[in-house]
Amino acid sequence: MDEAMKKRSLAMKKFPWFLFAMAMLLPLTACGGSGGNAPKTTPASGDMVEVDLPSGWILISGTDMHGVDLADFICHAEKFELGDPYLQAQEYFGGIEAAQAVLESEDPYGAYAGAKELANGIWYLAENAAAAQLGEKALIVKGYQCDFESDEVQNILGSLRWIQ
Repeated sequence: MDEAMKKRSLAMKKFPWFLFAMAMLLPLTACGGSGGNAPKTTPASGDMVEVDLPSGWILISGTDMHGVDLADFICHAEKFELGDPYLQAQEYFGGIEAAQAVLESEDPYGAYAGAKELANGIWYLAENAAAAQLGEKALIVKGYQCDFESDEVQNILGSLRWIQ
């Protein structure tokens, strides 16, 4: 047998093992390895809203934070301490058009980024706040050291819902 035929014969013997190895790897990627595109979340409830939180975020009700139930705080921390980044969610009593106008004015919430469709509706986004009409109420979410253009914050916004 010449050298070329020996190489082909050896390659043909290795090929089934290669297929076997690939078949063994396929279930690992299908079961949520790095191939999954949806982050794992945990539902949380406050005084006013419910939200699905990614790892590293907590919800603190306004009652627990300040003793009043006018806003809920979604904090980027395992246990909130003064100075940690947070989102403050509350009803905007002026309605969604007024909230959008405030965000477009770029005062006091920074540069207006426009409207974006998220899982729960259209959100009007600024540098440090966002607003949406959820059901019959307008919701404004103000932020402290949070990036409203990040996927993480937008996933949080898109999961917000009023407590009935």
